[in-house]
Amino acid sequence: MALRALLDRASALRAEGRETDAVACGPAILEAYFEAEQSRAINRRDPRGFTEKLFCRMLDVHEQGCPTYSRLSDKLAVRDFVAGRVGERFLTPVLWSGDDAREIPWERLPPEILLKCNEGSGKGARLAAPYQPEAAQALALRWQSQSYYWFRREFHYWDVPRRLLVDERLDDGHPDGPIDYIFFCFDGVPRLAQVGSRSHTIHRFFTPDWEAVQLTYRERYETPHIPRPAVLSQMLEAAAALSAGFDFVRVDFYCCGNDIRFGELTFTPRAGWIHFKPAEWDMRLGDWWHYRGLPDA
Repeated sequence: MALRALLDRASALRAEGRETDAVACGPAILEAYFEAEQSRAINRRDPRGFTEKLFCRMLDVHEQGCPTYSRLSDKLAVRDFVAGRVGERFLTPVLWSGDDAREIPWERLPPEILLKCNEGSGKGARLAAPYQPEAAQALALRWQSQSYYWFRREFHYWDVPRRLLVDERLDDGHPDGPIDYIFFCFDGVPRLAQVGSRSHTIHRFFTPDWEAVQLTYRERYETPHIPRPAVLSQMLEAAAALSAGFDFVRVDFYCCGNDIRFGELTFTPRAGWIHFKPAEWDMRLGDWWHYRGLPDA
């Protein structure tokens, strides 16, 4: 069945209240996504490229489940993992967490905060005093009303309970910050670094030695000079520690001066929606990734 027909079928089932049946369409939708984006059928027996292996991982998770990925994709639950591996100093303090935005203690919060949902991507907002609790509550309710799974069928989000948290706002001095320092790690080894901004306009790649790499997967982006971070070696060490035991995971940090803060662990970047330019980078990253299937629970 074609992708559009599969998506329409799943939408109709959800509208009928048959959510379990709609979820069951997920693997076929993932295979159709890959075929539509790569102009070929996925080879699950012998995946070669990075993108193909991402889709194999998503399919395996959808068919088997993966409590480890679900737990470590939860922005609250992952904190214990990070503290255990690299220490609490890498964690941004949580000012409040809970299930109901009506319970947020607005009067006790600093002038600028980040309100976000612990599940998925794009569920966050920078807020500044004077706060508007009703608007924030409506926004939070929208985030909590739907699983991020439905965006691109990344099944490990399905089991993440949708909760809320308030972080202190990180300020690295950049007008579009804080800047993301993103490390593609394979078997505990950071092999490629990516730098991005809050609005996704900055988009640059580097080797772990901070040599610029001519690589992109975006159509529009900026490539300003990005100096080598003074704490690059510490970020690389932390990325290696957090990625140990995983055949592939992306580890994200923020850096405010010499203060490194953990961002997130990402097991299926962009849900496989990546077209590297030059295209040979897909195979290069695929060669680094010795895909072993899913981890034990």
